[in-house]
Amino acid sequence: MYTYTLLHHHFLVKLSLSLSHKQTLAMSSNCCSCCVLFCVLFCVLSGIIAFVCFIGLMDEAIDSNNAPIFEVNSVGALNSLTVNGTQFTSEFNISVSAYNPKDYSRAYYKAVSAELFYGGEGLVLNRTSLPSFTTHSNGASVIKMTPSVNISEDFGGVATDVALRRKNGRMEFGLIVSALYKYKNRWAHSDWTSLKVVCNPLKFAVSPNVYNTTATHGVLLEGLTCTRNY
Repeated sequence: MYTYTLLHHHFLVKLSLSLSHKQTLAMSSNCCSCCVLFCVLFCVLSGIIAFVCFIGLMDEAIDSNNAPIFEVNSVGALNSLTVNGTQFTSEFNISVSAYNPKDYSRAYYKAVSAELFYGGEGLVLNRTSLPSFTTHSNGASVIKMTPSVNISEDFGGVATDVALRRKNGRMEFGLIVSALYKYKNRWAHSDWTSLKVVCNPLKFAVSPNVYNTTATHGVLLEGLTCTRNY
């Protein structure tokens, strides 16, 4: 009887130890599963937070006031210039480069126009609508224009002043380029923003012969960087 009791007790102890071992293994397995699940959730949340921060930084960068840069190329020319009494006619050949300073965004332009003026911005000689265009990141687009002027009356005294100033062999005009632009990349885009740049003075070398009222092919002396007005 005593032997049976010892064997029964020994069996219960072994069964208890076996159950405890299985429970320990189960608990350990559950802990590992929880750790894996926690790591996965942590990585997912970290990725979401990083993505949101990245979008926020991109939005901040794309909405910054880093406007495009416009420059008049030095290859321009004054194809013709005629003064006949109060009549003033001319034709220009001007190339303007629009540079996009952004590293990861394209620049889109619409409602583009150009105004050629003389003396001051109030004496507009020509208004020209230009096509929409796009510039890639850190890239430039060249806008070529050939505005012509034909004024039969002495508008603002332009004809009289041109006839006097050409004696020095040099004429100065100005150009205004206006547009709406926005930046856009694969993540975000900015709102349309008004842009007006003033390219002044455009200095042309012309014939100083005041007796010959027609100057053939005046040369643009130098290029320049346009100034942003707003």
